Amino acid sequence: MILAAMAFVLALEGPPDDGRTLYMTRCSSCHGDNGQGSALAPPLLGKSASDIHLMLDTGRMPAAVPYANEIHKTPIFTQEQMTAIVAYVQSFTSGPVDSTLPRILPGDVAHGRALFNENCAHCHGAVGNGASVGYDNVAPSLMNATVFQVGEAIRAGPEIMPRFGSDLLSDQDVSDIARYVNYVQTQSDQPRSIDSGGLPLAHIGPVAEGLIAWVFGIGLLVLFIRSIGTKTTEDVKP
Repeated sequence: MILAAMAFVLALEGPPDDGRTLYMTRCSSCHGDNGQGSALAPPLLGKSASDIHLMLDTGRMPAAVPYANEIHKTPIFTQEQMTAIVAYVQSFTSGPVDSTLPRILPGDVAHGRALFNENCAHCHGAVGNGASVGYDNVAPSLMNATVFQVGEAIRAGPEIMPRFGSDLLSDQDVSDIARYVNYVQTQSDQPRSIDSGGLPLAHIGPVAEGLIAWVFGIGLLVLFIRSIGTKTTEDVKP
């Protein structure tokens, strides 16, 4: 058993941080030796650099359980290792493949808020706290995402999320959305913030905040009705 393991490692013929070595030791058992996929994981052929890098950068891969809806975790790879893995995985594809990663520019937070409300809020929530989107699928919270990871997700369209190409959102649009998410993470609880959730009630969003307002309002109405009823009863006493 030990000799077989040693033979496998020697067969990799690469340094520990080589993309092939990393892929063969951490990814191939599920995705296949050539990225062809298996019963445990989907194929990687034709995947964009943003898609592959996002899965590694957010710690979703390597997955603990096959086909699980993974959550954002601390990555196990360094940035250099991720770059090497991405390059190796893309070498599986013989045809054209998108090897670019998003460019995050200085952003307009107000414009990012408008774009987020239009394209992202219906799944990720008004302020990016995440929500269930049905069929065991979850749009994850964005509260731990970096601006670069937000840009990657927009360009990659992971899982059931739609992919937004440059024909739909420009690099500047992507940057504006990413900067808005970062703004919500760091500054939206400040006075006069532009938080989409209205009052900064722990980023729970306008629907939940509206519910709180209704509950409070109905409570006042009930107290008012009880007060009127008490006075009327007192007035008709003999």
